[in-house]
Amino acid sequence: MVISVALAGSLSALPVMAADVPDQPHISTSGHASVEVKPDMATLTIVVEQTARQAAEAKKRVDDRVAQYFDYLQQQGVVKKDIDAANISTQPQYDYSKQGKPQLTGYQALRQVTVTVRQIDKLNTLLDGALKAGLNEIRSVSPGVSQPQRYQQQARDEAIKDAISQASALAKGFNTRLGPVWSIQYHTEDTSARPVMRMYSLAKANADTTPQQTYEQQSISFDDNVNVVFELFPPSKPAVTPVAEPENQP
Repeated sequence: MVISVALAGSLSALPVMAADVPDQPHISTSGHASVEVKPDMATLTIVVEQTARQAAEAKKRVDDRVAQYFDYLQQQGVVKKDIDAANISTQPQYDYSKQGKPQLTGYQALRQVTVTVRQIDKLNTLLDGALKAGLNEIRSVSPGVSQPQRYQQQARDEAIKDAISQASALAKGFNTRLGPVWSIQYHTEDTSARPVMRMYSLAKANADTTPQQTYEQQSISFDDNVNVVFELFPPSKPAVTPVAEPENQP
């Protein structure tokens, strides 16, 4: 697992209402952080399509190929709960090239297989197995991490540190003291958008396509930001040493 953290702080007039800032001297900061993580898991979405004269035959062909791939996945250590292939559909196919009424030519059966790959180093092997089993289309490969909350919390902690660091440095630079926190603005995003997952490229798979050509691995970015208003205090006055009164000489 490779992790990198990027910080980008800013000091500005934050989008807060007048009631959100104190009447006394204060400073507003915005802390930002981004944690880049290499995925340790992935989700494969694969589609199987078969056409036959009869709908039942088309479905059987699809089911046979999916069953073959299921066996292969289990041989590679993928457990049943990480495989989903419940959805299947069939639809008639027509020939519209001739004049008059469209001619029924057969039926197409389609089934989508979703596989959660918890050992990222087996991704190429599982993609290769899908192609060999006759699964027609590798629709997507979505990277993920097994502990997203851990990295989101790390990004949040780094954003908080960033906001405090900025405020402390500026207060010192302007010969003032950083006071207590007046307000905090923190708005979490929809969980579907966190983390920000950069999708693997989609690819239509065929017999000439290698697993390496079907995706491009990237990192996952966990971003966070927090807006904080601190009070400012005057600088501490140095202690004054009293001057001793001269003793009266007789």
